[in-house]
Parts: sequence; C-alpha cells; structure tokens
Amino acid sequence: MINLNKYKINASLTCINLCNIKDSMQEINNSSISNLHYDVVDGRFNNCFMFGDRMLPVFKSLTDKSIIVHLACEEPTLYIPTFIKNKADGIIIHYESKCDVLSNLKIIKQAGLQAILGFCCTTDVPDDFLTYANEADSILKLTVFPGFSGQKFYKPALEHIKEMKKRMDKENISIPIEVDGNINRNTILSCAMAGATLFTGGTSGLFNKNHTLQENLSILYKTLENGVNDDVHHYE
Repeated sequence: MINLNKYKINASLTCINLCNIKDSMQEINNSSISNLHYDVVDGRFNNCFMFGDRMLPVFKSLTDKSIIVHLACEEPTLYIPTFIKNKADGIIIHYESKCDVLSNLKIIKQAGLQAILGFCCTTDVPDDFLTYANEADSILKLTVFPGFSGQKFYKPALEHIKEMKKRMDKENISIPIEVDGNINRNTILSCAMAGATLFTGGTSGLFNKNHTLQENLSILYKTLENGVNDDVHHYE
C-alpha cells in the first residue's frame, strides 16, 4: 500500500474552462488540489503559444493556492522579472533553454520563489544533473512534448525519472520530482513507482469530462492508495 502523505496532485490551468474562469477556479478552490500550474510557451521552445503574463494576476485574484509558472521558453531570462513582479509562487525553467540556468535558478530563489528545473520528455539525464539539482527546489519531468494537450504518454521518461531519483538519493538530495503530461489513472502509479511524488493533472485525468473535478481527483488518489493501476498500462 502506498503512503499518500508524500503525494500531491496539481492542476494545469491551461485545461480549465477558460470561458468560465470564475466558476472553474471556484471548483478548484473547493478541492484538495495542491498547486496550480501556469504554462507559458513562447512559440519557439515549442511550436505553439500559451499564456502570457497578463492572465497570472487574474488567476491570483481568484485563488489562495500557489501558482507555479512553467516557462517553456527558449530565453526565460527575458520573462523571469515579469513573473516575479506578478507574484508567481514559483518558476520552472528548462535545462534545454538558451540561458545560464544555474544563475537564473539562483535569481528565482533570491526573490523568494520556488526555483524548479524542468526537463523535456526526450531529454536523457545529463552528466551534470546533480549540479543543477543542488540549486533547485524541485525537478519537473515532462511526460509529453510541451504545449499540446491530449498527447500520448512518453514511456521512456519513466527511466529518466528512475535515474534522477537514483542519483539524488545517492547524494542525499531530497527534492521532489514532478511529472506533467497525460497523468491519469493509467499512468500515475507508474510515475510514482519511478520516483515522482508530484503530479500535474490535465485533460486526460484531472479534467476528464466524464467526472467532476473532485471525482477525478479521488480516482487518482485511489489509484495511488491501492497501489494498483487497474492492471492497465495504456500510456495514452
């Protein structure tokens, strides 16, 4: 049986009903969702655009939950000051981005925010991983390609998570690993067994239209609690 105390499920704000933000946020506020995940995609890091800076204050005004800004951007240095000013609670920058990642992690931490290091789903664990992990408050591992919902789960990412956890455990680095991308009842347990403890839910799980938000949340936690994955591993 899996101990649920160390696991937290976060919500991707790109997957809420943006035509009815107030009610969507109220539903989130009434749930046991931990944090909120705010994606910013610049159209260069990935071939799409996502939230800019102006929606963050809107979401902040509608919730007391922490909002983590995910900068899926080639040059996050350009945007970090804006999101610090707009009171993000944490900022994710990517190992693959074109910036001095270590310096930017330090800037984010010095501003009093969570500094989170992101990795794309296809990125192998680099040789200098521990150097970066030592400067981060947590790790984000994408399990789909950034920017598009409804993609298939990228199964090789599980081996990356296992390797990250193994290296950090060996050096007594006790920061959590978060997964983001097609997290649902068929994938969440595999991620947990690989070493993830934080899960960002989107359209395939947390916002599945067949159930309410709280029902979907209960399904995910129940899957973890039972320590089974309905004996199904679709990775869809």
